[in-house]
Amino acid sequence: MAAARHCPSWADLHPELVALVLKRVPSLADHVRLGAVCRSWRRVVQQEPLLPSLPWLTLLDGSFLDIADGEVHRMRVPGDVSIHGSVGHWLFLRRCLSGELLLMNHFSKLVVRLPMEANVSPVGCSMLFLKLVPLSTSGLLPDSLFAVLMITAREHEITSEISICRRRSSTTATTFRVSKYVNDIACFDGKLYALSLGELFVLDIVSSHQGNPRISYMKRVAKAVQDHRIFCRLTEDNRYHGNYWTYLVKSRGKLLHIRRLVGWLSTLPLQLKMERTRTVSFEVFELDFTTGSRHRKWRKLYTLGDQALFIGPNSKSLSASECAAQEDCIYFVCDYDHENWMAHPLRDSGVFNMRTGRITPLLLDGSVVQPQGRRGCATWFFPAKACWLIFPGM
Repeated sequence: MAAARHCPSWADLHPELVALVLKRVPSLADHVRLGAVCRSWRRVVQQEPLLPSLPWLTLLDGSFLDIADGEVHRMRVPGDVSIHGSVGHWLFLRRCLSGELLLMNHFSKLVVRLPMEANVSPVGCSMLFLKLVPLSTSGLLPDSLFAVLMITAREHEITSEISICRRRSSTTATTFRVSKYVNDIACFDGKLYALSLGELFVLDIVSSHQGNPRISYMKRVAKAVQDHRIFCRLTEDNRYHGNYWTYLVKSRGKLLHIRRLVGWLSTLPLQLKMERTRTVSFEVFELDFTTGSRHRKWRKLYTLGDQALFIGPNSKSLSASECAAQEDCIYFVCDYDHENWMAHPLRDSGVFNMRTGRITPLLLDGSVVQPQGRRGCATWFFPAKACWLIFPGM
């Protein structure tokens, strides 16, 4: 009787051959697919360096858009959540009914719940803005510290709340109500900064006798860049109105204040104004720490050097060479129209060149799948190999 033939499996492929395949498929998505085949392939993938790649965009239906080639990667997220940004390779989610705040690793599907006290949205209020900022560089360890900024509106009152919490579900969160409207928060040099309409504050975070973190006070450190809020611009045949959206970003040891100028035709009816709003330009300012601590000034920057800024719900500065981006450019998405979740996800997105002042499309072909039934806005997602170190079934 003839001996049974041995049928080699994919795991039997020599590691050197797997490495050669990896060199021909440089994208993160291909690395993830290869690493999911078997344990031996995964070990090879982890040892091979990942070539620079642009961040992805998370669309409202839970899929990812690779802006380098326009490929859409479909992955599952819970059906009752809205997406409000990301922390590293974790998505920041909020359950629509209960308001529970979650962190989810989109590759491993691991879900971490933040303390319910971090959701300070009062009953009857509509959510205007929600952002989570890590306050430590130690990664998502059980004792990782976070700040949650939540801006809500009820009738004509707008409320800003900042909660300090740990990832560990056994701890509680402490909430600090801010008397001013806060545009953005950022962690810089181990401190939490908050930018309001007219001022920049630093928040002092201490621990209570129970060990829970809390904000003891806010101290003004600088005035915000002069902001007239509403502007009017005339062309030969049109009149444009608009205003500024502002961001705080840490970049190469600097704290940057980004002003985004958006405008609309003054003749547009009110119901179309937000939908037809478009970004006109950007301005970048650096906080000068050489001046007195109570009278710091903003210094305007005309170049980002080799950096690329990614502006949105979770802004970030990256070396252009390390992420295959255009240097001295600002990549942006529409993050100011949270209620219109049926709008095209790439509406008012693009790349602003600091040298020329020109805006080019984020994708030459903007035909991506329309999101259905999700609130929020497109958000930057910065994947890395650590995304799938805990891959299901591996």
